[in-house]
Amino acid sequence: MIFEQAFLDSLIQAVETSRKYRDLHIPHATLKDLLAYESHHSNSRKELEANFRKSLHNVMAPYLEDVNYPVETANLAEFHAQDPSSAEVKSWCQKIMSHHASSRERLPYLDAFYQKIFAKIGTPESILDLACALDPLGLPWMNLPLSTNFVAYDIHQPRLEFLQAFFEYFYPGAQAIHQDILTHIPDQKADCAFFFKEAHRLEKRRPGSNRELFAGLNAKWLVVSLPSRDLAGHHSLETYHTSLIQKAIEGQPWQLTTDTAGDELIFFIQKHD
Repeated sequence: MIFEQAFLDSLIQAVETSRKYRDLHIPHATLKDLLAYESHHSNSRKELEANFRKSLHNVMAPYLEDVNYPVETANLAEFHAQDPSSAEVKSWCQKIMSHHASSRERLPYLDAFYQKIFAKIGTPESILDLACALDPLGLPWMNLPLSTNFVAYDIHQPRLEFLQAFFEYFYPGAQAIHQDILTHIPDQKADCAFFFKEAHRLEKRRPGSNRELFAGLNAKWLVVSLPSRDLAGHHSLETYHTSLIQKAIEGQPWQLTTDTAGDELIFFIQKHD
């Protein structure tokens, strides 16, 4: 069904000005992309509005954690002024990561997670962290040279401003970019791209999107992780998530190897030498 542009614009404006989402500064391109997809799968205005809001919630729900980023950014300045030790920086990062479900789940095996990654791919000079959430706070566990070019992408503006402040204080070779990685796939060359615990949600947003993203990235390695069990811990997701990744690279001349750390599946996709 074809919908009037004025109606589509009104749906986007309602989100951008809503109490729930206005402070997140969701990229306009993201909202247009979600709405365009749902327009092709809706038969009435009412159905489109419902589908659009459901799709938006599925994309944004993980961003609605209880971290007050402006406050934490101010606290970060005070923390840095204390000239903290490396152990104190790790403790501070753990405290912040504990407020985000995905990062919190990884805390018990954080060391093993990054050890396995870099044992496989070596020490990269450049990393893209896609749909990063709070994963960049794992930098103290990566043991990378300060010269490493680390670029984090996310669609949550307050979170990115917080991460940028963290980078400026502790990792000057890193930067945070406000960008939807599906509507604008990063095109810069990199040794590797991280894509942690997001591939299943990206595929739900738009079927085939992982294949599109993986093909568009100019990275030597793609390191993708997905949970091995459901949130309740009752059911294995290993077969389902392995199939998801295999379908995303089907027909490509890339090498795929797998490993695990804690309750996380790690997929190493080598695109080229």
